[in-house]
Amino acid sequence: MSLTKAIAALLLAGVSPFAQAAVCPDPNTQATAENLPGILAYKASNHQKMFGYFRIWRDEAADPAVNMTSMADLPACLDLVFVFPYNVADDNPVWSIIRDDYVPLLRAQGTKVVWSIFIDKLLDTSYPNNAAGYEALAQKIIADTVDKYGVDGLDVDMESNLTSTQLTRAKGVFAALAKRLGPQSGTGKLLIYDTNKDGTNSLFRAVAPMVDYVLVQSYGRSVSGLQTTFNTYKPYIPASKYFIGFSFYEERGTRWGDTTTPMTGSRAYKYAQWQPTGTRKGGIFSYAIDRDGVPEGQDAIVPTDYAWTRQLISVMNP
Repeated sequence: MSLTKAIAALLLAGVSPFAQAAVCPDPNTQATAENLPGILAYKASNHQKMFGYFRIWRDEAADPAVNMTSMADLPACLDLVFVFPYNVADDNPVWSIIRDDYVPLLRAQGTKVVWSIFIDKLLDTSYPNNAAGYEALAQKIIADTVDKYGVDGLDVDMESNLTSTQLTRAKGVFAALAKRLGPQSGTGKLLIYDTNKDGTNSLFRAVAPMVDYVLVQSYGRSVSGLQTTFNTYKPYIPASKYFIGFSFYEERGTRWGDTTTPMTGSRAYKYAQWQPTGTRKGGIFSYAIDRDGVPEGQDAIVPTDYAWTRQLISVMNP
């Protein structure tokens, strides 16, 4: 039975898929018709969430001769996955597979799918630097991502130092996006701000009320400094919207030291345990979730059972 049919069968039988204990019951990777009610109940509960960035060029559908993992294999208890859509040709079949297969499958198990873009997309100078230009560009961005692939929202990755002109444009386009996405839109579609900067950043302070979540790339950072960074965000967003992130080891990539073994001594594990003083964070996220469990320095493309992701979910929600 497919996941979508499993949900429909439960509802027709008068059984709410949310009438279960709010603890994720998925000990393996995928949802089944049997454990789906508990998974959906967990997703609907007030729990600390786990997000992950999946590099699309490493999906099996993008290059089956080399790649060994798929978005379809993500753990059912993952709350949200970002489509990180780079290094893949426009005519690659993975794009239609994301739209037609992965998004419906993941949504049926309660996992939201969000498209990720760099801030550069908001800075397109071929559009006028005025209100009309901001509206037109925002509509184009949404049409090319959220609408085209039927996903649950948009993530804007902000790692740049903007000029005053760029800042004006970014604020304008972001406000135009927020009419259609995010908590002010009323559409139910997500708008997420992803950054490696502090909460003192001018763009963040301008758009803070417009976003559902703020993700701070904390790769390689000391746990002792997490509170200091959070304090820069605290005046603008509640802790429930605040996420800290670590990175799995990318092939031939930076050695951040976030996922050293044993897992219980790793920075990722400590991030899962950490809480801001007097409150509770929204959760954590990982970059390159498709490399879950790969030791630093191992550059071969290998399969994964997402053991780290599943255990970190349990650490946050024992």
